This record gives sequence, structure tokens and C-alpha cells, in this order.
Amino acid sequence: MPTSPVVGGVRSPHRSPIRRRRRLSGLAFLSPALGILIIVIALPMAIGLYQSLTNMALTRPGAPDFIGSTNYENRVFTASFGRAAGVTASIMVLSLIVQLPIGYYLALCLSRRIPASSVFRTILTIPMMLTPVAVGLMWRFLADPDLGVIRWIVSLVDSSAHPNLLASSSGALLLIVAVSSWSHIPFVTLMLLAGLLAVPDELYEAAAVDGANSWQRRWHITLPSLAPVLLIVCVLRLAGDYRMFDLVYTVTNGGPGSSTRNLSMLAYMEGLQYYQIGRACAIAMAMALLALPAFFAYRKVARL
Repeated sequence: MPTSPVVGGVRSPHRSPIRRRRRLSGLAFLSPALGILIIVIALPMAIGLYQSLTNMALTRPGAPDFIGSTNYENRVFTASFGRAAGVTASIMVLSLIVQLPIGYYLALCLSRRIPASSVFRTILTIPMMLTPVAVGLMWRFLADPDLGVIRWIVSLVDSSAHPNLLASSSGALLLIVAVSSWSHIPFVTLMLLAGLLAVPDELYEAAAVDGANSWQRRWHITLPSLAPVLLIVCVLRLAGDYRMFDLVYTVTNGGPGSSTRNLSMLAYMEGLQYYQIGRACAIAMAMALLALPAFFAYRKVARL
């Protein structure tokens, strides 16, 4: 005979049905969200996976043929995909290196009780209100080699200089990093500012009484208190730069040549320029697989 669970030293024959009802009620509450996730995420992923195994193309009428892993062999395991992955990783790392220190410094400045700090916070949100396409076009005009403001500023220092960032591989990559940083530093700043304002002042006062200087207080109090916020900011910014398309498309269009062609740009060109939907889906599936280790690493770190 099945035994009943023990509660407080006495077996309770009613505990197991109560647990079962709680689980069923929890699943009932979760079912709408699970249904939405299946429709919005799982179903498109399944369709994309199937299309990546076919020769589907907008230039080919009729039903696509199943070709197995051919698209992956011809478009993923290639040098062009490796270069695009390298460009994507470079944008992610360089943007994070620029955005975190500047955002942290601005957050420290705005966390102090200075006059007109609310005005500065409002001004700081202006780049966040602009669409990425508008930001990209604006910076492309600024970097124009003939009429751009960047050329004019450089000419004030050296009249013989004619910088053309859009024609240089390294210059175009740094320009994308600068545009991404200009757009997202306000977000990083506001996130870190919220974390700074949540740190109790009593901790700093106690550390000051113990003789800790400002650097020691920041190292032993501020940064450990900001660790959860920093983790979230890093994950969100890395994810945003990993799937970046609009800024690359409007600023450099992947050029010069293929020097700034990231993974999103590569998938776009295969799908909407060459009309090879199966190949574009294979690149997209590879991007999803590359992001999985980062997802599991974030879950592991977040539990610490």
C-alpha cells in the first residue's frame, strides 16, 4: 500500500492530493504564457529549422526540395561566415568596453546631489528616443568624407587631412562601435544609476568611519552592490549588439567590401538580396545555436 507523507511526525493522507492540485493550478496559470511562447518562439524556430534544410528560394517556383545539411555546409561552415562572426564579436566586445566605463562614470556623476541633475538625466535620454535608422543615417552624414562634420573637425587640426572612415575597414568598424555606444550609453547609465541609488548610504558612512578612502569604498561597496545590475546590463548589451542589423545597414551597409558585414547582415543579404530563404534560415539557426552557450552561462552566473 502507498504510504502517506509525514507532516510534523504524523502521516497526512491529504498532502499528496493538495500538492497535485497546486501543480495543476500552477500549470493552468502558466498555460496562456506557454501558449504564447510556443506561437511566438517555438513555432517560428521550427519553421525556420525546416526551411534551412530545404532549397527554398523566392526565385524558384513550386515547393522546395529537402536537401539536408547542404545549406549549412555551403553557408555556415565557410570563411565568409567566420569573418562575419569575427566582426560581430568585435562589435560586441568593443562596444561593451566603451559603454560600461563611460556609463559607470556618468552614473556616478548623476548620483551626486548636484544642481540641475534632473535636467542632465532628461538630456541623457534623448539618444534613446531616436530610432536606430535615424541614428545611423545621422552618423553617416556626419562621417561623409566631403561634407561631414567629422571631416571639418579634423581639418581644424590638420588642414591637409581628409579622413574617410567609410572607406577604411578599421575606421568603419570603429564608427559602428561609436554609433552603438552613443545610442546605448544612456541606457547603461540609467541602469547603473538605479543600482547606485539603491545602495544604502549607511554602508558608505560605516566604511568612512573605518578609514576607507573613496576608491576603497567604490571597490568594496559600490561594485559588489552593482554586480547584479552589471550582469543584466552586460547581457542586454551583448545580446543587442549580437543581433545588430539596422546600424550596420544604415551606416556602412556592411562595407567597405565585407569588413563590417556581421552575421545579421549576412543573413539579410542571403534572404532579401539573393532571395535564398533556405540559406538565410541556415545562418539564422547557426546564430541561435551560437547564442545558446551564452544563455546557459548567464543562467549559471545568475544563480550564484
